[in-house]
Amino acid sequence: MSEVILDISREEAGITVQLGGEIDLHRTPKFHQQLAELCAEKPARLILDLSQVNYIDSSGVGSLVEIFRRLKKEDRKMILVNPSDRVCGVLEITRLDQFFTIVETTSEAKTL
Repeated sequence: MSEVILDISREEAGITVQLGGEIDLHRTPKFHQQLAELCAEKPARLILDLSQVNYIDSSGVGSLVEIFRRLKKEDRKMILVNPSDRVCGVLEITRLDQFFTIVETTSEAKTL
């Protein structure tokens, strides 16, 4: 089973996380734990680059929603970057594309 988190970079603007592969029922528990640990670092922004994610199921979406709510409660931001067409489709069907901040580049995310 491959890792969902490919890379993490910490900068003044926040923490950028490069994601890849499939965020599914089998990978979500570890993925969620890793994101929760990053939230504990209290970044101004948690930037999730979804450009290499080719699949996300309801457990993965639920994890994103929970992490978003945790950050929002602390006046911090979670920004999704460049989700693939397939991931965009899931976000649109669930209407979460209107809930999350979604941008095309990590550079743009760092300015929000």
